[in-house]
This record gives sequence, C-alpha cells and structure tokens, in this order.
Amino acid sequence: MSSSLKPALILSMVVVALMLVGIACGGAEAPAPTTPASTGDSSAAPATAAPAQPAAQPTAVPPTATPPPEATVRPTSTPAPTIAARTAPTPVPSSGPKHGGTVRMSAYADTKDWDPLGSSSLSSVISYSQLYNQLVQFDNVDTSQVVGDLAESWEINPEGTQYTFRLHDGIKWTDGEALNADDVVYSMLRYGNPCNGRGRSGLWRQYAIPVEVVEIADKADCTPTNADQVVRKIDDLTVEFNLAFASGAFIKFLAIDYAKILPEHLLSQGIDLNLAENILRHEATSGPFILEEYQSGNHYKVNRNPEYFKEGLPYFDRIEHFIITTPATFIAQVEAGQIDMSNAAANNLTATENYDLETSTNSEYVAHDVFGGATRGLMLNIKHEPFTNHKVRQAINLAVDRQKHNERALHGAGRGHCPLVGLANSLEECESWPGMRPKDTPGGQEDIARAKQLMVEAGYPDGFEVQYTVRQVGTYAAECSVIKQDLEEYLGITGPIETLPSAAGYAKYGTSRPPDAKGDWYIACQADGMTVFDVDAIYAGIFLKGATRNYTDWETPEVNAWFEEQKVELDPEKRREINKEAERWLHDFSDNHWVSLTLGRNFWVMHRDIKGFNAPETVQYGFKQEHLWFDR
Repeated sequence: MSSSLKPALILSMVVVALMLVGIACGGAEAPAPTTPASTGDSSAAPATAAPAQPAAQPTAVPPTATPPPEATVRPTSTPAPTIAARTAPTPVPSSGPKHGGTVRMSAYADTKDWDPLGSSSLSSVISYSQLYNQLVQFDNVDTSQVVGDLAESWEINPEGTQYTFRLHDGIKWTDGEALNADDVVYSMLRYGNPCNGRGRSGLWRQYAIPVEVVEIADKADCTPTNADQVVRKIDDLTVEFNLAFASGAFIKFLAIDYAKILPEHLLSQGIDLNLAENILRHEATSGPFILEEYQSGNHYKVNRNPEYFKEGLPYFDRIEHFIITTPATFIAQVEAGQIDMSNAAANNLTATENYDLETSTNSEYVAHDVFGGATRGLMLNIKHEPFTNHKVRQAINLAVDRQKHNERALHGAGRGHCPLVGLANSLEECESWPGMRPKDTPGGQEDIARAKQLMVEAGYPDGFEVQYTVRQVGTYAAECSVIKQDLEEYLGITGPIETLPSAAGYAKYGTSRPPDAKGDWYIACQADGMTVFDVDAIYAGIFLKGATRNYTDWETPEVNAWFEEQKVELDPEKRREINKEAERWLHDFSDNHWVSLTLGRNFWVMHRDIKGFNAPETVQYGFKQEHLWFDR
C-alpha cells in the first residue's frame, strides 16, 4: 500500500477530520497526443451532428432560490460524516467569472441512456445532465443545500406532506415551445409509474403517495388512476406533490441530476428520447448546453444554449466529452494538456494514480476527493445455482479478505467495510464482525474455517467453477482478481473473469431482471454510487426490490420492514438503532445478494485554471457545468 495513503486508511477508522497531504511521486510524462484520443473502437458509428447554434446573449430572467418555509420533517440523514474529504487548494481567480472557451472533458465510459427513465448509470447521467434541468438542484457553492433550478420557489405545508413548486416564467424548450407544469407532471408521473423501473430518477417515489394504475399485472394497463393525488398541475407555473409522510429526503432525491424534466410535447407523441438522434432531430432541450454531436464509443459534444433561462450562464461556449476508458490514455492526455478535466468524479484511475497526476503535472491539475463515493460490493446472482444456497453466499461473505481487497485493488482508498458505510453501526464496530476481521488474525482464521464448513454443509466441499463478470471501467477487474484469489485459496471456487464494455456489462446484468429469467451472469464486482449521503440511498441502490444494483430483484420481508420503519422515524438516534439492527442482519447473510466491501473514494480531476468548482457531497450530482469558467 502506498505510504501516502496509509494515514488516510488509519484515520478513516476513527472520528477525526482528515486532510491528506502526501502525494506519491509521478512517472515520466507520456508523449502528447495531437488531439484528445478516444479508446472507442475504430469502427464506431459515424457521428450524428446537429446544426450549429448561433451565439447570443441570454434573455431569460435569473433564477432565485427561495428557501422553503419551516415545516416538521424528519432528519435527512444520520449524523453527517466526520471525516473531511481530501481537498487540494486551487489558485485564487485573477478576476470574476469569464465567458468563453472550449473545455475538453474526459468521460470514463460511454453512455447507455439519453433518457433518465429507469436510468441507473453514472456514465449516462453525465451525458444528458447538461441538456435538461431538474425542479431543484444542489447548490454549486454549498453543495449539500438544495436550491431552485426550474423552480424559482417552493412551499411546504405545516405537516411536511405537500410540496408546491412555482416555476420560473418564460422558460422555453430550444424548439420554441413553452416549458411549463405539463412537462413537470408528465415527467414525474413517468418516473413514479410502478410499471417503470425506479432507477435513480424515481427514487423520490419512496416518499410520495404511490401511483396506482389500472392493471399492474404483466403491465396490462399502466394508465395512472390517482395521478392528481400524487403530482398535479395547479396552473401553468405551479405543481403540487403529495407525500405519504413527512420527509426531508424527498426533495434531495428531486435534486439529483437524474430527476430531469423532459418535453411532454415530444414524449406524448411516442418519440424515443433515449436515442441521441431524436434529441438531435427535434432539438427540444432546456439545459445550459445543446447536444451537437454524438459518436458512440468515441465522443459527444455540446454548445452553449444562447437562450438559457439563467441570465449570464453558462460560461463555457462549448464542451467536448471524449470517452477514455483506459487509465494510461487518460494520464497521457492530462499530462500533455489535452484534457482540461474529467466530467465527473470518475476516471478509471486508482487513488494513487490520481495523486500522482498532481505531482507529474506540477500541481497544474487537482484531484478533488468526493466523500460520498461508491459502495463497492460483490454481486451474487441468487437465481443461479449454487448461489440459490444461502450457505454458499454466507461462506463467500466470510472468506473475502476485505483488507487485501482495499490495499491491492483500491490502494488503501476504501473507507471501512460496513454495509451501511458508517451511517448505522460505526466503522469500528463493523471491524470486529465475522468476515470483516483480517485473515491473519485468530478471528480471521475462525472465519475461514467456518466458511469451509458452510461449503461442506452446502454440498460443495471442493468448491466449484464459475464465471466472474466485470465492466471494463474503474478498478472492477482488479477487484475481482483479488477476490477470485481469496475464493480459490479458501473455498476452491475457480473460474475465468469476463471483461465487458460498460454498456454491455449493464445489459448483461439486466438479463436477470425479468421474474422468469435467471440471467446470463453469476458473480460480479460492481459498485453503487451514492446519490445522497443518507442510508435511504443505500437501501434504494442495493437492498430493495428494483434497486439499481439489485439485478435479481432479491427482497425479504425483514429488510422491507426495517426500511419502512426507519424512513418515517423522526428521531435520528432511534433511526440509527433501527438501521443498526438491519445492518447486522444483512451482514449475517442468512439471506442476502450483495457482499459489502467498502465505501470507495472517488476523484474529480481538473486543471487549476477551471474555476467555480466545489466538490459535491456524493458522486451522483453536479454535472450541468453551467457555473464553471476558465481563468485564462
């Protein structure tokens, strides 16, 4: 493990403020490419382009973020993290924000979605976020606070169960049609409809009055029967949401970049906005940038929206996103000055490699640490033998060496091993649990012995052969390689590792979604990026039916009951105690599908001349880039 990361690993286990200052030495600079290169296949589809957009000054009114009135709502999270994210200082701007310039960004993977409906991919939300707006968003300065986006203000009733949003007047889609309450209601009912996957665009529906449809069985008739009880239009500029109970988390899930408002006048005609060519053809977006071109596997490019409703924004004239999946290519591009920034806190580098970039570029680039990164885990397809046997799953949970996984695959950048990442039981408490204990300790040796006994009881005393699957992004391949070694050494589980492009990997995992399908995968290394820093985000991402990383739709009445109980609990300590009990049960693995490994650290790399950036609280928002500018 890198010596510069050992202090971070140790301090992440105690309640202290953390500031990493050690930076590992960088290697020699790679030859500079003449243009930002993509790692896409040379046979990628030809680019689809839109007509060039004329330059003009914004004409719409500026947004104002009106705080909601006081209301009785439950706390939005368990106590805030006490470990400060690592940040590196950037030079003080020479002047105020400046307009102009083309910024070149790296995308860590190609998009699989252009429509937020059911979307659960970080690589996808980055692509469509600049094209559309939410009702509300997280502030660009105090990134934990919710402010208005399309909404200029909102009110909450005294019971905390009704939110009424007032839209800015005069907003138009780029095809000239008015953006109004009809668009908001139509978009939100799509995300809230039980016939549609919840993804991340529908996480708010955990708190709202549920949408009911004519016939949910086999999705026979998905027409809502109680739409006005859930979300309704008051007038052209006013929308009302009704909740099942008071919830402060509700508005946070509306603020993440997935909860986009799309044009009703196109969707109601059956136009598929999940296809980039339809976005280009119909030119009906609202965001700070307009899609100009998309070439699958290679790049997508956007131009400044000259009629954007936020006066003076955005600052950049143009953004060019280059899909770079190979770490060596990203490093070479950065060191050659061909890439100005990554377009998210994801770039396929290890923590050490991110820190090394600061050294190799003489601090011209900064690796900003995003605290709420991704919960990393081992997915088990419980529809396939032998993972239908809970004893096999228990054995794997006990046999995985989490410390080795963190050191070798993540270079010591993981933060503890709790399934609920320290928001229930403390990181220190989890360290003493079976399976969490280092394998070179007496407790760890007991875990290995118990894992072997469970395999005997399950009927697999000599192990079995199975195929691992990973997406070719980030550290997934390295993580599965380490875990595969553990399971082969301790349990006799062998087999190859299949590596797939990002979108192909997601598609393969999705084959196990249908109730009557087992799916085409067995065991996989994956992560779920935190949407908001709240335990609800982990349940919704991993442990509830329909969760983004619950591809087999595993569920148990125990977990459902704990989730429902804790999400309405107003007392933070009582809520924590409920989640402690749930977390201990999840780790016991009497029934579970996800082997929790750690909360990974994510980094947003950018040139120090890019100003206006403040690291978001989690990895899943802050992608419109309307507030960033060049100090050059």
